[in-house]
Amino acid sequence: MELTAAALPAEETPAVTRERAPLAGFVAGILSSQISNNAMHLVQPLVIADLSGSLGLAAFVAAAETGVHMLGTLVSGGSVDRLGSRRALMYATWGRGICLAFIPLAWAFGGLTLTWALCAYTLDAFVRGWVDSSVHALPLGLAEGDREELDRLNAAYEFTFDLASVIGPLLLGALLLTKQGFAAHAAIPVGFLLAGFLYSRVPEERVDAVQREKRARTKWLDWDGWRQIARDPRLLAPVAGLALFNLFPLRKVWSAFFAKAILGTPAAVGWIGAAFGLGGVIGALLFPRLRLSTRASVLFGAAGTAALAVSWAPGLLGPMLAGAALFGAANACAELSLLRALGELTPAGLFGRVTSVARVGTTSASVSLKAAMAGAFALGLTPYASFAVVGAGLGVMVLAQLTVAARLGRTER
Repeated sequence: MELTAAALPAEETPAVTRERAPLAGFVAGILSSQISNNAMHLVQPLVIADLSGSLGLAAFVAAAETGVHMLGTLVSGGSVDRLGSRRALMYATWGRGICLAFIPLAWAFGGLTLTWALCAYTLDAFVRGWVDSSVHALPLGLAEGDREELDRLNAAYEFTFDLASVIGPLLLGALLLTKQGFAAHAAIPVGFLLAGFLYSRVPEERVDAVQREKRARTKWLDWDGWRQIARDPRLLAPVAGLALFNLFPLRKVWSAFFAKAILGTPAAVGWIGAAFGLGGVIGALLFPRLRLSTRASVLFGAAGTAALAVSWAPGLLGPMLAGAALFGAANACAELSLLRALGELTPAGLFGRVTSVARVGTTSASVSLKAAMAGAFALGLTPYASFAVVGAGLGVMVLAQLTVAARLGRTER
């Protein structure tokens, strides 16, 4: 039983109790942004496939836009620290809304072509790099070095992110079933514009004071995040681990291709995408209760990756849903634990730049698997052979994740 402040002797009662950071604007912004983001990620390969008539091209586009996203993340660190993670997140989220508004506008005026869609999705991918860095840097600034507060903020992010991963695909699936394609495309940019407004409700004064003081001395583009990781080898394990567990971007082509090529039911993309998200929600709820070490969380995450690697094999919706949900839960626990380790080792004032490096790693790791799926479809392999190639790639990821767990086991002793 814990003693309350009233039960402590007067000299032991803390003079100041630091208030928790308010979550309303942060969580509401994530929910709105990620509902739109998940809908966009699932509908994008379907749009490209319909306009081009090629699943292989759709997969290549998914891989290429991830590379563009990585470029945006690479150059975002200095500007995130210079502007502040809150303002950078607001502006970048509004930018995504503007980029993706070109899709429904072109559709409404009868001019949606493959070229127009590729331009809009490419611009969005580049801007998404700033969103990626700033949304993960913001909890570090709000937590002000408090481990429990950082866990609370990251768990709130993960829970909301994955809840949106359930809502977004289900809404998209419902619109596709009722043939309301235009409504889906119109709702996506509106969600991002709303999210930018909601992020503006996060109190700027709650962002780490040290981070604010160093803004004026921060260059718009520098490589101090990379230098910090080179100076502190302890940062390498969480950075590498986060890269290896960033497999969620694969779910858009995984879900769309499994539904379309193996099940023959495109609308099932919503169910599969929702299973990934539901698993993440469960993982975010389990994380603070399990109290696993970072190494144990990584091992759990590796087990989830292995489950996803074989879930496609029966060619049935049930096993695919189960594999996606288990993967989501295990992946969330691993990522939350690694984010905590990253936050504890990153100096204030470098949150944006170190986070940028970590997100470059996470983005680049998923490109290889997307490219493998694109190559398999482009070569004209059967759907089962194509998924076997990607499943083998996931198996390689499992081995790499186990290697990170072994390194963490040595450093945590």
